[in-house]
Amino acid sequence: MIYFPYFRGRQYDLLALKNIAQQHVLPPNIIPIIEPVRDIRALPQTVAAFVEHDQPLVVIANPTVSDYALTQQKLYDWRPYADNPNLIVGHILTPTTIPEDLRPTPDHHTLLVARQYDELLAASHAGWLDAPTHLLVPPEARIRQLLTRPSGSLFDHAWLPEHDRSYADITNGFFSEDWQQASLDGYTSISDYTIGGAHYSEHGYPARAVTLHLTYFAGDQLRIHRFVSDDREDFRHPKEKFFQAVAKLAAWLPAQPAAVQTPAALALADYHVTQHFPGLGVVKRLSLEHHLQTMAAYFKTHYPN
Repeated sequence: MIYFPYFRGRQYDLLALKNIAQQHVLPPNIIPIIEPVRDIRALPQTVAAFVEHDQPLVVIANPTVSDYALTQQKLYDWRPYADNPNLIVGHILTPTTIPEDLRPTPDHHTLLVARQYDELLAASHAGWLDAPTHLLVPPEARIRQLLTRPSGSLFDHAWLPEHDRSYADITNGFFSEDWQQASLDGYTSISDYTIGGAHYSEHGYPARAVTLHLTYFAGDQLRIHRFVSDDREDFRHPKEKFFQAVAKLAAWLPAQPAAVQTPAALALADYHVTQHFPGLGVVKRLSLEHHLQTMAAYFKTHYPN
């Protein structure tokens, strides 16, 4: 079983991945995917961290959710690392995809993300789907009927509340058990958009509440706990709202099993002790690091290589 956590290449996503690579906690069957969205220094630095620490990583060569792909001259290009065998060059299936991009070589694997049924049907008729080393598709019955080869499921488990609701309505809930369902549906790998979700916004959007997201295992089920600030009336005072949310996390964490008390979770809880506001970008980075540390520990135990 391989887990492909899917990240959009925003600053805090990349910094989380870079730190995880330097910590060397990921087993070989957890392979992050980066879809670049911005031409920033953190992108090649993150790729370099994985290459230098001999860990596999996927970078999408034709990102589709931003105008990054339209920029011909990149200031911070990841492609100098493309020849390294640890780097898997991935593609998103689009009408402009060509089969030559998908064929692996003895030293390099390839990955194809195919999200649309019509495009998958055309690629199947053309005989392209057998070319890539790894294939990720939505877990839909009509798509499974097209496939004649092992593939992986790609699903978005993150919940974004509607405008008239908030994370405070569901502070603790189910997140995923894809690894359990995969064998039943014939998938050999799984992929999701972690706690960040598939939605991408170039500029983000303000929130009335500050919410800290921590995933944790209850048996073989991955759940998510949300620590939400009490103040949700307006968009002001993020620092004070953070302290309200992190106080709840600091009270909850000591009662949890040791597996939940990851280095990243403990670092978050420590901000309650020091009463230091690191900025919401750092909070998101630590939440992502916690998720990867949690998944790494589970996979090392349940899916050892």
